[in-house]
Amino acid sequence: MYKVCLTNDDGPRSEGLLKLAEAFSKTVELIVVVPDAQRSATGKSLTLKRPIRITEKHEKNGYKFVSHDGAPADSVILAQAFYDDIDLLISGINSGANVGYQSILTSGTVGAAFEAAIRGLPAIAVSREASPSDWFEATGSNGDCEKACKITVDLAMKILERGLPQKIDILNLNFPEKITEQSKLVVTRPAKVRMHNEVEKRTDPNGRPYYWYLGIERTPQPKSDAYEVLVNNNVSLSPVTLDWIGDDEIRILEDFIKD
Repeated sequence: MYKVCLTNDDGPRSEGLLKLAEAFSKTVELIVVVPDAQRSATGKSLTLKRPIRITEKHEKNGYKFVSHDGAPADSVILAQAFYDDIDLLISGINSGANVGYQSILTSGTVGAAFEAAIRGLPAIAVSREASPSDWFEATGSNGDCEKACKITVDLAMKILERGLPQKIDILNLNFPEKITEQSKLVVTRPAKVRMHNEVEKRTDPNGRPYYWYLGIERTPQPKSDAYEVLVNNNVSLSPVTLDWIGDDEIRILEDFIKD
């Protein structure tokens, strides 16, 4: 039986994680290793300056479960330390779409997938669009997850049986908030820019200034992952590769240094 590790950046009470765990536990040997609380926007950070504590460890609901006080990417290292021969890492279902490079490079959900790929594990990052009020909630608000779970399980089984396509290390899967019968699975390229970030100055009750980031949505680029999910209400699947520097880039830089 295939062995799959499931993690996220929303914590162990996330609806998306629990529904996906329920779906996978019926078809594979499932291991769930997750941070014990919200860790959104932590990217591929690792806990290097303090010990990591295991806060819960048991076998219930048909799968092994471990929670810890580290970052999402720590989950991958811990999972491989505790369990042998993991075949696939799945991170999600995140509450809030991770479309565009801004989100991909910031997301703890995708960060865990990056850590897996670096360590030689095929990985899928799975996210679903949500309202901004749900982005950083510990439980998320994924509504009816059945369609998203089925598509994710089907994709995972295909990878387990055939492997990832050549030169692809991660698949970034994103669902619209409401998946309809008309929603199609579309292979996409990540948008370069999804949001424009501004800084708002505010004042605390003691009269001291502090600053808050404001994310202002931009019109997505046509044919991008953001456009398909946010405008066309489709399911986006984007390839991610670790070897993004090719021979052309090396040659161009060599020529630049020589001039």
